[in-house]
Amino acid sequence: RDGCDRRGSEDKTQGLRVGRQRRYGVAGEVGQGRGEMRGEGGDAVRGQRGGAAPAVPPAAPQAGHLERFPGIQNVVAARFPARGFASASIATDSGAGSSAADAQDVLAPLPREQRRALGFPKTRRCGAVAVKCGMTQEWDANGVRVPLTVLWLDDCKVIQVKSRAKDGYLALQVGSGSRKRKRTNKAQRGHFARHLSAQSPISRHVAEFRVTEESVMGPGAEILASHFVPGQYVDVAGVTKGKGFQGVMKRHGFRGGTASHGNSKAHRTLGSSGQCQDPGRVFKGKKMPGQMGAKRRSAQNLLVYKVDPTHNLLWVKGSVPGNRGSFVHVKDAVLTFQDVPLPLPTYARGGGRNPRGVGVGPGQVEVAPASTKYDPFTRFWQ
Repeated sequence: RDGCDRRGSEDKTQGLRVGRQRRYGVAGEVGQGRGEMRGEGGDAVRGQRGGAAPAVPPAAPQAGHLERFPGIQNVVAARFPARGFASASIATDSGAGSSAADAQDVLAPLPREQRRALGFPKTRRCGAVAVKCGMTQEWDANGVRVPLTVLWLDDCKVIQVKSRAKDGYLALQVGSGSRKRKRTNKAQRGHFARHLSAQSPISRHVAEFRVTEESVMGPGAEILASHFVPGQYVDVAGVTKGKGFQGVMKRHGFRGGTASHGNSKAHRTLGSSGQCQDPGRVFKGKKMPGQMGAKRRSAQNLLVYKVDPTHNLLWVKGSVPGNRGSFVHVKDAVLTFQDVPLPLPTYARGGGRNPRGVGVGPGQVEVAPASTKYDPFTRFWQ
């Protein structure tokens, strides 16, 4: 019986070794201890759940972890070619990697060791008005599905500059889209003729964005999709979908009444709405049926996944408020730090104003680097 048990344990150990080699493409030994594995370097790492943290982290899997799926390899190689930012464009612990000569047109990210002391950047760039085209999905280099919202910058340009001397604050009025002149009134045509030209197209949607002095642009300056850089975070504001008059179960998520046992026509009601004679009234703010949706909301800290300057398209990770075809306001995220340099005040067509080449040039489609946070292979290995 002892010989059978010993032979069974040896077969199990051999099976673990062969399975590990097939899965990760690396050589290694399975130690004698419980949950203990030895890599090529001979460092033992305990794999017991709830144990102490390993002194030496396990070696990362080699590049052959997709060898089991040759079809996925071909798809990843075709759809995700070699890409990446320059060494100076990523914020590291050593610094931002920018010089004073080219800092005038580039908003460099803060070094990580200075972010807590300096706080969020005070520089505020101008935003953009985009059209929500809909949602789609893509797979990054790790094979993780990424939900995306496609935004279209349709002829986005600066219309008017609000100054502190005349208006009391500093902002840029931005317009997007176009409409027929016969469908506009005299005040709209006069406004565009005063600040742009008499023959300038009338924008369909106009919005204002507060900016700082270094981000001011003159009337007529165009805001392209390259104004945003893959890998940065943005805030997108829009008007949510209108749901009409809804009950408390749909509007506030109430539980509702029972389905049977004496319940008569009160299955989806809210129940009691107040107390007795004291206080003798219903408190303000009580959750009741009413109009749902059609309110301005903001989605914060959304990742810019991909930029297509040829068609002026942005791929933003996550959902965006509003229907398809509605206008949304896109601007740099306020409550987070950027890890990539941003063009200041905006990306000029041809890159003449960007000495470091920040931004996506014409004819290029750049994708943000794949995140290691949701990498299934790294997560499974660790």
